[in-house]
Amino acid sequence: MMAVALQTHGHAVEEAADAGEALRRLQQGRFDVVLSDYELPDKTGATMLREATESGLLRDATALIVTAHTQTEDTRGFDVIPKPIDLDRLLAQVQAVLESSATALSPPAAGAPAADLVLYVAAGSAASAKARRSMESILRRLAGCPIRYAVCDLAQEPAKAEEDQIVFAPTLVKRSPGPRTWVLGDLADAAVVVDMLKMCGLRPSP
Repeated sequence: MMAVALQTHGHAVEEAADAGEALRRLQQGRFDVVLSDYELPDKTGATMLREATESGLLRDATALIVTAHTQTEDTRGFDVIPKPIDLDRLLAQVQAVLESSATALSPPAAGAPAADLVLYVAAGSAASAKARRSMESILRRLAGCPIRYAVCDLAQEPAKAEEDQIVFAPTLVKRSPGPRTWVLGDLADAAVVVDMLKMCGLRPSP
């Protein structure tokens, strides 16, 4: 159903029956978007995408996970599309990802930061306060690295939040380099953020 809808709107689509086939296809070609069901025959879509990320197979592709599950802790770091799927919203989200990637993949200006990060928070939220502390701790390990980092209140900057497709705080957004990536939650698991920064070529000190 999703493949037909995407093809009808002019997108080239390749399908894979399971995680193993998906990884082989990622080895053989380049993709703008990788859309995976959570429940695959051989492993979860999140596990497959994490393996693809660690192997460098995703390259500049944005990964989206489709699931009916409400408790999917291992999807952190990936954008999740809940079932039942609204095809119009799915198509709009894929188009937004493609447009965002096209902008983000433009050559950076001389002296541009290696990573542009924005942490969206909510005033009075304990989780937001914890996320700020976690980010400050992580960034101390990256002192001297070319990173642009900003903290935005979700209520005070709704236009910016809408541009970054934020509906929940705290959320960390890697705006560049592309593809745009979202990490939701209090960021207590520093490894998620560190892995994202490593994909930008940055190496936090121990």
